[in-house]
Amino acid sequence: MNLDVLKTFCDLVDSGSFSRAAEMNLISQSAVSQQLAKLERRLGTQLVNRGRGLVAPTEAGKSFYQGARDILRRYEALLGEVRSATDAIRGVLRVGTIYSVGMYCLDPYVKRFIRAHPEVTLRVEYMRAHGIYAAVANGELALGIVAYPERQRLIQVIPFITEELVAVFHSDHRLAGRKVIEAAALNGENFVAFEADIPTRRHIDRCLKAARVKVGVTMEFDNNETLKRAVEIGAGVTILPRTVVEREVAARTLSYARFQDAKPWVRPLGILRPRGQAPTPAESMFLAMLRSK
Repeated sequence: MNLDVLKTFCDLVDSGSFSRAAEMNLISQSAVSQQLAKLERRLGTQLVNRGRGLVAPTEAGKSFYQGARDILRRYEALLGEVRSATDAIRGVLRVGTIYSVGMYCLDPYVKRFIRAHPEVTLRVEYMRAHGIYAAVANGELALGIVAYPERQRLIQVIPFITEELVAVFHSDHRLAGRKVIEAAALNGENFVAFEADIPTRRHIDRCLKAARVKVGVTMEFDNNETLKRAVEIGAGVTILPRTVVEREVAARTLSYARFQDAKPWVRPLGILRPRGQAPTPAESMFLAMLRSK
């Protein structure tokens, strides 16, 4: 089975979007659909559910995703070992990140690094936060970038940047067009949320509780792209990092408002690396670029 097809499928599941998976693999959206259809025919089962612009893996799709991700990681590790054997600067630098950071905040740094150091293969993997912590601790990832970083015994945390959280609405919502709102304006709204175990969701819940705001959670997803699509179809409002929605706001499919008391509505990002382990030359170069912000 073609490794590129496995990667495209994993990116489709991670992003929840055919267009994003196509963008990440430099192919057309129809090519992503064709690859998925061929996979499903070969395996004799449906791998993803599609509906109302939302994409989510079936139970079979989740199992296939885990196996495909393991194969890709093993291949990259092997590739890195072979390249590193001939040149210490060469090899694969594996960085894990949550999706919203990888596609938005991290993307400019990735482009700069690739231009400056074409001798290094930079592999950015999109994972849930708990998976990033585990992969950094056991050495599968050189670096991880997460929101609300937690210090752990085996992991060093390096501060990165802080993002602003904003309220996001459908373009026809009663609050659309407002530049600034109080948190109380969201009271009683249908709400599209991150899944309960995601750190950003936990922080948002704490902020809403502190503001005595009650919302009705209608849907829960594990990535910001699916959250945006759900808001676009009128499933509710949501709260996301401002950088994540700028493209949709420019296209007028979504609107956002900042919070009047902006202090609690932030999302700090941190860089994770194995504690006590000397960085490789490639890792040092990438860290220097991230910290040059």
